[in-house]
Amino acid sequence: MSLKRIRMQASRFLSPPSTQNNTRADRPPPEHQVEDTPRFIYRSPFRNNPDVQYEKQLSDALEKIEKAVLARSQESNISEDKIWQIAKNQKHRSDDSIVFQGKNKEWEYNLVTDEKAIKFVTNELSAIPEIATIYKSYPHNVLRADLLRYLLLWYYGGFYADIDVFPARTIKTCPALEPFFAPTPEEYTQNTHPDVSLVVGIEVDEPYASPQFMHDWHWTRSYGLIQYTMYAPRRFSPLLRETIVRVLAHTRQYNREHTSLFSSPAYDEKTILGVTGPDVFTDAILDTLSFSLPLTHPFIQQSVDADADIGDLVSPATGQAEKRVTWAPLHKLRDPVCIQAGEAVPNKSMGGLCVLPISVWGNGQRHSQAGGFNHPKACVNHRFARTWKKGWWEYIFG
Repeated sequence: MSLKRIRMQASRFLSPPSTQNNTRADRPPPEHQVEDTPRFIYRSPFRNNPDVQYEKQLSDALEKIEKAVLARSQESNISEDKIWQIAKNQKHRSDDSIVFQGKNKEWEYNLVTDEKAIKFVTNELSAIPEIATIYKSYPHNVLRADLLRYLLLWYYGGFYADIDVFPARTIKTCPALEPFFAPTPEEYTQNTHPDVSLVVGIEVDEPYASPQFMHDWHWTRSYGLIQYTMYAPRRFSPLLRETIVRVLAHTRQYNREHTSLFSSPAYDEKTILGVTGPDVFTDAILDTLSFSLPLTHPFIQQSVDADADIGDLVSPATGQAEKRVTWAPLHKLRDPVCIQAGEAVPNKSMGGLCVLPISVWGNGQRHSQAGGFNHPKACVNHRFARTWKKGWWEYIFG
């Protein structure tokens, strides 16, 4: 099974045509239904009744690892130039993966195979045995690969890319990432680089999408961040820590509710998105910003203002609008936007975040005004390795 977000329903369909997914990536988007009212916030069912105590215990345990590692190494949390990719073994590497390594020779390349992954979660993260237990318990590769990418970037930092990601540019010549790379290593100081622990891209930006449009694309929400490519300029990002906590907590919750004497939990598409995939990743980041930024922050103000005529943030009990970060500040983003770590309120670190426009890492898609693979801002092209979701959309809708 591919390490991409391959959904288990694939076995229900015949194989799509054997044409390559990227050969017509610059086609105009298909016509689709839209709503009059946008949706900038969705409520995950996994957050209806979260185990707050369990999540705090996990977060505290992860922070303990962070402090121990940094104290032992007596180094800063600035990441080394490392590239991370995940594959079952060396034979499963794609041509894109080999090109990615070749174009970024100044970076230390790391292919994390199944064998290496087990050693990592078992040995380096032994202080939290539950991580290895949950990782090994997943019935599908996609679940393990999702959790593993968060863990690797949290623990080591660096650049992550799926093995079906093609380097349209080298990492250090990507215009959107230019602020992170000084001309020479000697010039690298915390003062010359953004105080940011995580850089993410936009994958879906269709807040006006109709239910039918979302159904056609197999979306559970009409917006989302990319997790097939990520960059962590600093180790131990609080944003990734919160993502890891939620993945483990959602897994525990789902397994408890769907395990019986006669069957083990079955993970369908929607569940994978909410337990380990882009949904939990996007929610963790937006929620972390919400409880760490001051209420006067522009992201919160823009979110509240955008909801004024919608009412999704209004509490039925109090009639008051919740002040939080929604997708609204990221809608139609055309230039990178960064929130420095120091913008958080005291004692509520979120590590800093940069969000890149969709055309940087999410180009080549037929929605969200993504632009083609040759877009001037494109730094990687995600070719989707002929995943069933992308293939069937093309097969049916052209």
